[in-house]
Amino acid sequence: MDIGFEIREVQSTDEEVVRILLDELEERIADPSIFHTIFKEYLHRKEAVFLVAEVDRNVIGFISCLGQRLLHHEGWVYEIQELIVTEAFQGKKIGQALIEEVRKRIEPRGIKSIEVCSNKRRKKAHAFYQAVGFANSHEKFTIYF
Repeated sequence: MDIGFEIREVQSTDEEVVRILLDELEERIADPSIFHTIFKEYLHRKEAVFLVAEVDRNVIGFISCLGQRLLHHEGWVYEIQELIVTEAFQGKKIGQALIEEVRKRIEPRGIKSIEVCSNKRRKKAHAFYQAVGFANSHEKFTIYF
């Protein structure tokens, strides 16, 4: 069954619902004051694409994608920082549509690539990213503080 959904830019009034979605993704509760500070920063970054998906004016998905010029790529590389579609709406091509909308908005900027990093435990997410065209081409190493 096809459901009707809309994709639009994030607005400041979306802060709480985006935080709730990211709490679902991360399986934890974010500190609202820290989240607020970073959310406001995202809203004002000109190299960011910050979108929500809605069904009947209810936000059910979210994507953030940030760009930077990298020396080793000799140009712009965008990385999906967060992508979530709430569980009840997964499998309905909403995540794919969010990625396609990001692509549409950033391709005219002359980008070299879009990257995404996904926790090793998120096997369903890995299958999703490969199904929508991402290649598993890198290993990521992290030092936590």
